[in-house]
Amino acid sequence: MRSRTLARTSVLVASTGLLLGAVAAPANAATWKIDNPTTTSMTGVSPHVEKTARGDLVFRSDGPSGTTVALCTDAGCTPVTFNANGGPVTDVTIATLPNGSKRAYFVDINPSAGTKQVSSAPCLDADCLSLGARTPIGGGASTSLAAKAWGVPDAVVLPDGRVRIYMVESPVEGRCTEKIASYISNDGITFTKEPGWRLENGYVDTEILRTTSGSWLMILADIGCTSDRNQKLFVSESADGLTWSAPQALTGAGNSKLDPTGYEIGPNQFRIYYATGGNSPGSFGNVERATLTIGTPATTTSSTAKTITCKKGKKVKTIVAAKCPAGTKQVR
Repeated sequence: MRSRTLARTSVLVASTGLLLGAVAAPANAATWKIDNPTTTSMTGVSPHVEKTARGDLVFRSDGPSGTTVALCTDAGCTPVTFNANGGPVTDVTIATLPNGSKRAYFVDINPSAGTKQVSSAPCLDADCLSLGARTPIGGGASTSLAAKAWGVPDAVVLPDGRVRIYMVESPVEGRCTEKIASYISNDGITFTKEPGWRLENGYVDTEILRTTSGSWLMILADIGCTSDRNQKLFVSESADGLTWSAPQALTGAGNSKLDPTGYEIGPNQFRIYYATGGNSPGSFGNVERATLTIGTPATTTSSTAKTITCKKGKKVKTIVAAKCPAGTKQVR
């Protein structure tokens, strides 16, 4: 996952057990599903997608050089040149600021010092394929290279124009102790850590898909905390981007899925990319693409469902369905 750069695969397998603190979703919760998963030609982890007129630009961590980029269409993915200007970076995320400029946020690696920190840099071109001078985000967002479960910045512009970064921290080493922190900025450059944690107990790799006022949506992963020991994709919702609902699982047993990224392609429908792989060290590295669809239990069974009134004898009942049940008649 993006919190682990490229040396983390052996750590992923070591995280086992039940996911602490997770609770069952309410009975009337929205339902989510992933359709049409497709394997791309890309390897690597920590993908971040930027939609362009030419196709999807997918940034991902892929090898010792750090981040590589490909342009993806329905016909396939083609490598393009990326210049970080100043040494390797991983876990790239990009935000378009209120003034129209773009800024990249990433884990900035300093091998000689044995440290890494979250930094940002201005994009020097429209596609953010070349970066300018780096600036640490501040707020103490740095650590040793040995800290595997750390980082994964996800930058999002709030409805009021401020920039928030969500990222993984591990204040206490242990099984599934990862927490999601957030940092806030008025200018997208200097950040202050916000009090508390957005999520706890082993959730990682956040990607904010929607920031509508009063209706936020996040897709994320866990660290392999469930009994089958693989990583799964989850979704969570929020009214303000600070307090989030208990994540609900999108995927189950089988190959691990992690590092989700995506963008909206229609009402309650998103194109997502994510890393996937097996459950042994070194087996991670493929990138898949799929469609995430969100709806309510009443609407996911039929695209023509609506509120109708049905009658049988003297009994009249209003339901949400495409048509009245057998033996009843619709009252118009």
